[in-house]
Amino acid sequence: MLKRYQSLLLLLLLTIITSGITLFSSALSADETCVYHPEAYQGVNLSNLGNELEKTGLLGEIHGTVPEENIFVLSVRDPDNFFKSQQFSVIPGNKKTRNILRNTDRHDQVCVRGKLVKNPSPQPHIVVKSAVITESWDGLQGYDNYQYQGNIPVDLKYKNHAIFKVHAIDNDGKILVVEYKDKVLPIFVENPELTKDLYRGDLIDLSYKIQPWPKQPTHLNLNLKAENPLTVVDQLVAKHQTEATLTGKLVKFPQSPQIAFDVYAIEVITQGLSRYYTLVNFEDAETFKTIREKLETIWNNHLETVEAGRNFLINPHVMIQAQGQLNIISPQQANPQILLDNANQIQVIN
Repeated sequence: MLKRYQSLLLLLLLTIITSGITLFSSALSADETCVYHPEAYQGVNLSNLGNELEKTGLLGEIHGTVPEENIFVLSVRDPDNFFKSQQFSVIPGNKKTRNILRNTDRHDQVCVRGKLVKNPSPQPHIVVKSAVITESWDGLQGYDNYQYQGNIPVDLKYKNHAIFKVHAIDNDGKILVVEYKDKVLPIFVENPELTKDLYRGDLIDLSYKIQPWPKQPTHLNLNLKAENPLTVVDQLVAKHQTEATLTGKLVKFPQSPQIAFDVYAIEVITQGLSRYYTLVNFEDAETFKTIREKLETIWNNHLETVEAGRNFLINPHVMIQAQGQLNIISPQQANPQILLDNANQIQVIN
């Protein structure tokens, strides 16, 4: 069953924009310091990518930013395997580069030059001395910038444990990134046995200490001296293949460089933290199209109340109820899914 759903995911990617190679080559042909060598990206080998970074420039996509906290994450993909990528934590090497990165948004295509730096975390870090935005993403254009609700480290400073959502998990649990409210924080993992079975979207109670360095972005350490350093509060994968009826605000992930159509979802809040369940059908392309068209009609009928989210659009005045089977097949899956049989399983709640 797992392999079946993995193969069905490919249906969603049938209309992926052909490849990053075309995108980059057209944008960078005039700049000799930014040249795309596809063979260097095959397998996303860290050594090969490090050579590109130092010599002709490393080409990737902005995965996420929190400019005021100097958080920048660059995603670099294998040209032959969409699902294989390497994430880099980016450290601006000078004021000019920092200002350029602060003006980037999620899905922007960039070329950076710099150097891999040694650090005690398995998460690769790079110091970037120059950056060029080669292609901007305008999916949130026309809306006011999203205003973060979390205040880090102030919100965590006088606590020793809190409930977080797993934002990213990789390398057998050695790489863990969490969300508190709507802020993203890296966790320094000393004992991956505690984290290796987590899935993205899991809610976990962490006993933590704030690392004294670096000041920005804030890093947390698991407090291994606590009786329970990590407790799973709500395990997402335990809901896989269960039938559910969920209600939440209507969300749209606008078309991006990876997917050639808008994806709709609902926001479901658990323990004060938001999860975004995408509404999909992988069995039949026409049925999936009908579902998207129904959601698009609902969305377009309420455009006056749409707001920008962190990396999506949300309509806080439109509540949707969706009934289907929950689908969580990978620890790295960006969002849980509700598999719908037909568009009638979506209803607007007045």
